[in-house]
Amino acid sequence: MSSISSRPGPRPRFSADEVFAAALAVIDEAPSAEAFTMRRVADRLGIGVMTLYGYVASKEELIEGATMLAFTESGPDVAPAAGWEERLRHEVLAFHALSRRHPRLVALVLAQRSALPGLFRMRERMLEALLSAGLDHAAALRALGVLLNYVLGFAGAQASAAPIDLPERIRELPAGEFPRLSSLADEYAEHLSDEAFEAGLEWILAGLGATVLT
Repeated sequence: MSSISSRPGPRPRFSADEVFAAALAVIDEAPSAEAFTMRRVADRLGIGVMTLYGYVASKEELIEGATMLAFTESGPDVAPAAGWEERLRHEVLAFHALSRRHPRLVALVLAQRSALPGLFRMRERMLEALLSAGLDHAAALRALGVLLNYVLGFAGAQASAAPIDLPERIRELPAGEFPRLSSLADEYAEHLSDEAFEAGLEWILAGLGATVLT
């Protein structure tokens, strides 16, 4: 994942994965994505900032390493011979899981001005699957945007909507004005569940399949 172990000099105290795991933990625990700093990572490892620069050349390298490490949590990649639909499903579910586990990491990567390869590798695989399905370039790019924004929007809603409080909020509404919501108050949080996300993804994939077949 990194050239840390191949750099000249004394044997490093930490492995590349340990450094990137520390960066990922700092990102997850920071009050905001902007609060992520080299100093915080160095403090977590118990070393000085200049020592940390002996492991990585920049903050961007730390973020990239943390991103690649986070992606490994999604398990093995789908088989290269899999069809376009299976490959897309795998990438979208992996991105959703990443966004759920590490929302600040995703926000941090998206805010970077430099082109960190991590999320672009995922985009490359998704675009290749869409093109292999038979979509032209314009349609494939639009579909890519739909899928990426579906993940980001859904994961953002899951993180911010406090689903556990939604039934109580609905019960406070006047039932006469909101009869359907009131009747479904106990089940309303289901629309922000991971199962709802997966159902929506299947509808999107079915729509793409219908587009390809027409």
